[in-house]
Amino acid sequence: MRRLNSHQYHVAFDQWQQILATAAIVFISWSFAPFSYAVGVSGTHFNAHMGMLFLYEFLIAYSLVLLLKHRFQAPLAWPLLGLSALCAVAGFITTPLVMLLLLLLPLFTGLLTWPTLQLQNELGLFTCGALLMLTVPVGVAYTSLHFISWEIVTYLLPVMTTTWCFWTPFFMPRSNRRALVMLVALLSLLISLLSHPLRWPILAAGLISLGWWLFTMYKKTPEPSLLLTCITQMLVIVFTYWS
Repeated sequence: MRRLNSHQYHVAFDQWQQILATAAIVFISWSFAPFSYAVGVSGTHFNAHMGMLFLYEFLIAYSLVLLLKHRFQAPLAWPLLGLSALCAVAGFITTPLVMLLLLLLPLFTGLLTWPTLQLQNELGLFTCGALLMLTVPVGVAYTSLHFISWEIVTYLLPVMTTTWCFWTPFFMPRSNRRALVMLVALLSLLISLLSHPLRWPILAAGLISLGWWLFTMYKKTPEPSLLLTCITQMLVIVFTYWS
């Protein structure tokens, strides 16, 4: 019995390590794009709001990883989402528009856990991707640049399309409809990559995305490893925004 309990403890500890590592990778993915834009703008500077934004961002990432890992049934995600909302209020109460924008993501993430709303499908996926682009990266860009423009939003489009492309298997069970959504998501990602200058990192990002899509489409298991999926997404984002 002691051996069994010890084994269960190590399995649980390994799972928490994996969830923490996955959340850190998601955090890097969301942060890399806006910072790559901000460092190229003269007059960029960072202030005290950035600390609260980073904490907000990591709490959201951890919550989403928990939900995707446990099929949207993770009670711990709720207090983490509540803390992320408090970070948004505490850090941006003097800029109500940004604060309200940031509050949309924990609110919607909480709604994903309600089966009656039926958001664990392509509607939830596309909405989640759009909100991720319009909250975390836009918040980082605003905090460092103190302005938002459509140029920045367009620049951040691959953050949304990579979320659509790589997170589809975790929002939808394997089916013909999922295959269609994955194809649409892949095409959206490849098109969004063309909004950036065509050079070898963009080609590498496209090839990695295509390779992952083929691997996932023909893999026999219902869904791929979340950790490996997030690592692949991070590589695509890094290559896309490589300067």
